Parts: sequence; C-alpha cells; structure tokens
Amino acid sequence: MRFSTLSVLCGLAAAVAAVTTTSACNADNCLRAVRGTSLPTRSGAADCSSFFEATVTPATSTVTATATVTSFSNKRRRALNAAENALEARQMTVVPTAIPTYASACSGSVRYSSACSCIGVTATTSTAATPTTTVTVTVTADVTKPTVAFTSFYGQECDAGTELGDDGSFIEGECISLPDQISIDDDGFDAGTSTGLTAADCTITFYSDPGCTVVEHTAPATPGCQFVGYDFAGELTCPF
Repeated sequence: MRFSTLSVLCGLAAAVAAVTTTSACNADNCLRAVRGTSLPTRSGAADCSSFFEATVTPATSTVTATATVTSFSNKRRRALNAAENALEARQMTVVPTAIPTYASACSGSVRYSSACSCIGVTATTSTAATPTTTVTVTVTADVTKPTVAFTSFYGQECDAGTELGDDGSFIEGECISLPDQISIDDDGFDAGTSTGLTAADCTITFYSDPGCTVVEHTAPATPGCQFVGYDFAGELTCPF
C-alpha cells in the first residue's frame, strides 16, 4: 500500500512538472520556427539576440564655440544680434519590435519574445557613442579706432588768427575729406581701445583726390602744424 501511494505521488509530481514546462514553453509553430536553426535561411538564436538588444543613446553633449565679431564704436555699422534657442537634451532607448519573416507563426512580438526565451536567449543592453553638437555663440567686441583731431588754418603757420573753423578728425583706415585747408594742426591723438599705441606709431597720408587714391605726401601723426596745401583728403594709418 505504501509503495502504491509513493508511486502515485511521484507520478503526480512529474505530471505537474510536465504541465508547468508545457505552459512556460509551448512547443507550437512559433517556437518550432525559432528553433529551426538547421535551415540555412534561419539563425534563430542570433535573431533573438538582436531582437532582445536594446540600444541606449546618451543625451547629446553640447560643445560651445565662441565667435567674436568686432564692432567699431566710431564708425557706423549695423549691429547683428543672434538669439539661440537651446532644446533640452534627453537620453533615448530604442527597443527592436520587428520579428523575422520566418517567425510569422508568432502572432506578435510578445510570442516571439517568449519563444526566444525558451531557447535560452536573454535581453541585453548596448550603449551607443555620445552624440555631440556644436553651438556657436557670437560675442561682440566693442572697438574704438585710433583718431587724430585737427584744426584747420588758412596759411602755412597755423596762425590762430587764420583759423578756418573747418575742423575734424582723421579715423584710422578711413578717407577723410579736407576741404579748403592750407595747413592743419594735429592736436589730439586718441589711441582708442588700442593698448600702448602712440601717435609716433601712426602716419597720415594726404591725397590730391577726394577718393584717397592719388598719394600726395605722408606725414607723422604726432602733434604739430603741417602744411597741407590744397590736398583733398587724408587717411590715418596705424598698426591697428
């Protein structure tokens, strides 16, 4: 009697185990298709590994590059302002959903995943390289050009009694008209934003035409009275 009872219990345990195994891995057409690795057109385990591999792409890393634009405060220029709109960078995870054609017996990704698990394939995660983007930030550098102020006279000696009142300033690199001058007194050098620049570093070129193309003569930019004659224009040149 004891032997019979023990036999019945063992048989029951085996049946339960068989039912459990059958429930977890049902040998249906889906699993058969995945297991069919003997066919040359199928690579069940490899395809399952690819299907189970999730790819994590880290949030985009932003690199800031600075571009400097020079703005001359003593020359008319249009100011350009650029506005940057930054989007929040987020990490992204991509999980495959497409199943192989030969596994069409699997009604969807859930059954295909179950079949893959039954052949011992487990999920994996790979991390892609961090993408990088460059954002250019424009910075405006305010620069004041060197200048030389002058007083105009009628005559060669810069006599105060013959001052014409047609005064002005030479601006570095710009053609300045000189109407009706006979002589000028360079009485006000300003280095602007140039550090260490002096009047002795600069020269004034005088032209016999208003477009500053035909050179008449050159003179130092140091203070003093200079005979100009009837030159039409002048241009200050500095190592700027």
